[in-house]
Amino acid sequence: MAPQPVLPNNSTGPRTEAGKAASSRNAFKHGLASGTILIPGEDPEELNQLETALTEQYQPADAMEVILVEAMVKHHWLKDRALRLQGEALALAKPGELPATFAVLLRYQTTNERAFYKALNTLQTLRKEALKQQEEFVSQQADREYAEVLRKVYTPLPRADSMKAYMAKMGLDPESDLTKAA
Repeated sequence: MAPQPVLPNNSTGPRTEAGKAASSRNAFKHGLASGTILIPGEDPEELNQLETALTEQYQPADAMEVILVEAMVKHHWLKDRALRLQGEALALAKPGELPATFAVLLRYQTTNERAFYKALNTLQTLRKEALKQQEEFVSQQADREYAEVLRKVYTPLPRADSMKAYMAKMGLDPESDLTKAA
């Protein structure tokens, strides 16, 4: 039997910031579940262009809309990464075989695609509700203004007991056949 190898005196892992940063990437495979959006090899300018394009298109008006647009950027970026990695995996696979990682990459792609559309739908719903509330406010205000105009323009009809006095004031004969016909 061979003797056991002597291990360093009970290693506790990296102690420096550089060592910790390096060891945090030891099990790095595709970066789709990592806490960072950009991984080595990706162009930060492309991410900035995507963020700028979506921000210009949706023009977030408040903090919640900013959060939703940022979520859309993140999930679109990760979906594209998953698609790119699927293509790379298929290119390296034997003809007629799916790579072992393909199912995982497909799952990340669909998950991020759903999350993108969920953020988009939430943004659109928030905007519809805000527009509806604004229209209701404008509508109520317009109704009040219209009622005020009606009060100014139209004089109320007199009550039946003062109809004769009103007709006399208007120069009409209250005893005419016209009034008796009704």
